Amino acid sequence: MKNKEYTLLFIISFVAFYAVLSILAPINMTGGGPATIGGVGNSESATCSGSVQLSFFPEQIELGSRMSAIVSGLENCNGKVIFVRQLINNDLQLQCSCVVATGNGCGCSFAVPSNSCLYNNYYSQIDMNGNGDYNDVGETTVTTASIVNCPLI
Repeated sequence: MKNKEYTLLFIISFVAFYAVLSILAPINMTGGGPATIGGVGNSESATCSGSVQLSFFPEQIELGSRMSAIVSGLENCNGKVIFVRQLINNDLQLQCSCVVATGNGCGCSFAVPSNSCLYNNYYSQIDMNGNGDYNDVGETTVTTASIVNCPLI
């Protein structure tokens, strides 16, 4: 299979996985009220939490291709926006973003920038507590992308 076919297969699998997760969401029976499915209703413990994690598909990315950023490690974060940024000369440049739809993560894709051989650190950021920054525990992580086909310097 070619990279485009792997990427398409991954995206379809990713969407199908989260669609099934939303159907099979746990039943919430806290608070003494009626049982709810998928966290619908009010729950004291339904605050966005966890520690954001970033991975890439494919694991080794060819320069000039597209890559998918997969963000996970979260709980109860429906509706929160996650940003994936590339660190270039001490500046975080936005590559893609996604909105959490299932409470625990999301994914987005982007073209691998031509400068990725030199700048291959990517950050995922989420404002879990809504205070306007990404400085709190678990809100930011950095992952180094494995870029192949880099020219020799």
